[in-house]
Amino acid sequence: MKKLIDEYLPLFQFSETHSIEVNAPADAVYSSIMACDLGQSAIVRILFRLRRLPECEMTFDGLLQVGFSLLAELENREIVFGLIGKFWTFSPGILPFQPEEFVAFDSKGYAKVAGNLLVVPIIEQRTRLITETRVQCTSVRSRARFALYWSLIRFFSGLIRKEWLKLIKGHAENALPT
Repeated sequence: MKKLIDEYLPLFQFSETHSIEVNAPADAVYSSIMACDLGQSAIVRILFRLRRLPECEMTFDGLLQVGFSLLAELENREIVFGLIGKFWTFSPGILPFQPEEFVAFDSKGYAKVAGNLLVVPIIEQRTRLITETRVQCTSVRSRARFALYWSLIRFFSGLIRKEWLKLIKGHAENALPT
């Protein structure tokens, strides 16, 4: 299956995928991606605070305000977002960029992160929601530094994405008429 994320980061050194099944139609799940508030999770709030991320509304739009960029969107199907920085440093050195600059960015010493939320209908009222995170480092040195960083934070990073999926699932299932 061809995914939008493949257009933005087809080659990568690190990746992780998580998924969940949702008892709701695909369009309801997709709508819930935008409406979901990560701040409902105490775990996510604590982990964001520990990483010293700027305070923001913890919705998808809020994440865009703290450095994430919307790279692509295929309504009711997939949303792709990206980030460029030196995540292994005390201050993650997040670079601002335009979506059209993401693919070509290759300045040494950075890591590019692309993530997606992919909505896959199973049957009419059941949907699989998948999130994949890919990381491409732009130099041997940044790859070594990111590898150490990833070994320390991978579990927590995955925990945030699993919480996000659970929150989206809860929002989509609770939004259905009874």
